[in-house]
Amino acid sequence: MSFCSFSKESLKSSSTVIDNKFIATYLPEASGEAVKCYVYGLFVCQDTDDDVSFDKFCKDVNLDAAAVSDCFKFWEELGVVNVLSEDPFIVKYLPVEASKPKKYSAEKYGEFNKALQVLIPERMITTNEYSAYFSLMEENGLKPEALLMIVKYCVDLKGGAIGCRYVLKVAGDFIARGVTTTSKIEKELSDYSLKTGEFSTLMNYVIPGKKPQIEDLKLFEKWNKQLLYDIDTIIFIAKTAKIKNVEKLDKEIDILYASKKFSEKEIADYYKSKAATAELAYSINRALSVYVEVIDPVIENYVTPWLNMGYDGETLLFLASYCFRKNRRSLADLNDVIERLYKKGLITLAAIAEYLKSVSADDGFIKKLLDAAGLIRKPTEWDRQNLKTWRSWNFSDDMIFEACKIAVGKLNPMAYVNSVLSGWKADGIFSVEKISRFGTKKTNDQAVKTRTYTKEEFTKLIDDIDDIEF
Repeated sequence: MSFCSFSKESLKSSSTVIDNKFIATYLPEASGEAVKCYVYGLFVCQDTDDDVSFDKFCKDVNLDAAAVSDCFKFWEELGVVNVLSEDPFIVKYLPVEASKPKKYSAEKYGEFNKALQVLIPERMITTNEYSAYFSLMEENGLKPEALLMIVKYCVDLKGGAIGCRYVLKVAGDFIARGVTTTSKIEKELSDYSLKTGEFSTLMNYVIPGKKPQIEDLKLFEKWNKQLLYDIDTIIFIAKTAKIKNVEKLDKEIDILYASKKFSEKEIADYYKSKAATAELAYSINRALSVYVEVIDPVIENYVTPWLNMGYDGETLLFLASYCFRKNRRSLADLNDVIERLYKKGLITLAAIAEYLKSVSADDGFIKKLLDAAGLIRKPTEWDRQNLKTWRSWNFSDDMIFEACKIAVGKLNPMAYVNSVLSGWKADGIFSVEKISRFGTKKTNDQAVKTRTYTKEEFTKLIDDIDDIEF
């Protein structure tokens, strides 16, 4: 008790405040006895010094215990008090709201209330729960017997201590789908019962000992009716993928459906291929000396696209080894090599081997050309492109070699070779004999035959560029 308080005389001479919202909204609904109990209860709430028992309260308001109990239960239905306990009888006053819950006739739902309590024997149903069920039925045109069928279904799933929220959620699902009549609900629940029996085998594998929930049965209906997987195939998927979770099984079935895998053989081949792809991804990483904690992104972003391009495992491992030896030791580097090869139409291991063999042979020839031009360095990709271009001009290797000999001592020998060959091409010189005959070997300056152009001719050339196809 606080160190200071009002005396009983002061308390009796003060005021008990009644909220105007109570007077305007709730009082018109109440009987005189109910109002008397509510107002006297407010007064008792303020008397913190005096412990007013339930019996004393009944004596003070001149009503028997049953009448007082009914009055406070009436106010509980309207949401202004909570009856915390009936033995002993304890009431807590709540804030008064501007709107009140709709009050329903006790006689109208009397039989429903009795049947509901029988269905949920392991706990007492509160007045607020009854009100929630009444509101659900009134607002959605749901018959009491229809709601009782839903409650029984929920009890069969969850047990005799089923909570109000779960029942309301299940009933809400029926209502959302337009299943509100007794006959429709009976048919729906009959179908659920059949599915539960069929579904139990799967549930025993996925979650042993767990009863199917309504959410689980909805998923099963999706797999079975919408995606057209029968129960044996669904069980096969769960066992093959080693799935012990309904939500994960749903995602896996969605993936298989998107991949157009329907029969057990197709699904088995899919998982076999998936396992082989995962092993290939690990092998490629090992060949590159790359470590990844999760392999799935490697499969999704690299290995699967490579396989879809037409590359097989043997070829990919060969290219991974090639990248490792060339110090390009990342998946991005390997991807760059594969994309370059793909653009060249090089997909099979044999085709790539022939290409590398030709590159190696060309590099040997390019080294001779560099030596002839007085350059001491290794062949580069630019050199390879030059050689490819010169050959496309119909020059033999002997002609190219002669041009490199002429370029010795120039500031940029290989660029000069381009000029020499371009001049020969313009003059129609494509053999070594013609080089000697026309005397283009005498001096380096004579090797490049040029033509002078007037200003007007250059202007016309520029104007005509758009009409030229390179």
